[in-house]
Amino acid sequence: MDSLLKNIKAFLFDMDGVVIDSEKLYSQSEEKLLAQYGVNFDDSDWLKIKGCTEKQFYDLIYSKFSLDISREELMLQGRKFLKNIFSEKLQYMDGFNEVYTLIKHKYQLALVTSTGSELADHIDGLLSIYKKFNIVVNSSNTVLHKPNPDPYLFAMNHLGVKPQECIVIEDSIQGIKAGKAAGCFVIAIEGSLQKKFLKESDYIISSFYDLKKVLIN
Repeated sequence: MDSLLKNIKAFLFDMDGVVIDSEKLYSQSEEKLLAQYGVNFDDSDWLKIKGCTEKQFYDLIYSKFSLDISREELMLQGRKFLKNIFSEKLQYMDGFNEVYTLIKHKYQLALVTSTGSELADHIDGLLSIYKKFNIVVNSSNTVLHKPNPDPYLFAMNHLGVKPQECIVIEDSIQGIKAGKAAGCFVIAIEGSLQKKFLKESDYIISSFYDLKKVLIN
């Protein structure tokens, strides 16, 4: 890691479960939403939706279940549930701001999320997250989304950096695949996924405090 940092010009961060501690809040909100209509996801379904877009989430629901509510109505309910729980409980990921303080003047920073602009803007309104980054990429910026490399390629093009000059920080299988497909060095942060699901990454950390130690050294 130490030698790698010599050539790095940018850090590209996923948002949910990386910059913000939101994964449990998503799960709580989604379980509440789906329970109203008798929908029960199995473990493989929950794994599929981690790191996915809103569209991909509802695509999965309507491909597996027949519901009496329209897709648009369910989506509006889902957004309302998320906004409410985020307004009450959303926080930055433990250790993120300490790492941010160490790198903000040395590297370019990008936020690359599969979240849509409406919810991302709501999150920014709560935590003032956008101002920390040189560019914010959400699901409206590219046609293809993670696990495709397009969101990361979009960010790198805007920053004027090459893949070998970037470190991607992710917490999902979809995100790791996207970062690797974009040609970047990918650090996976442990969260709601076990290490065995993060093995495609180049380096695994248990928290931002592990990365902080590397940066200080």
